[in-house]
Amino acid sequence: MKGNKTYNKKAFLSPNSLFSMSSYHATIEPDGIFHFRVHDCKNGVHIWNDLSEPEQVIEAIEKLRCLASAASDLAEFIENNYK
Repeated sequence: MKGNKTYNKKAFLSPNSLFSMSSYHATIEPDGIFHFRVHDCKNGVHIWNDLSEPEQVIEAIEKLRCLASAASDLAEFIENNYK
């Protein structure tokens, strides 16, 4: 494993909204377990990988980049068609 650094970041997705409690929480634990959680008021998604295994490092990066790309594509569609 390249590193053993921890990570802990969380924030509201729409911090100025009076109607939304949507948030994310991203962590890397000391043992290398990575978690990324996204929640709104009713549902949540949780993805994880064990970063002590090289193939899972690649998978974690792939999952996050795919998720970011899909979110960006949807935001662009909404902006172009609903704004």
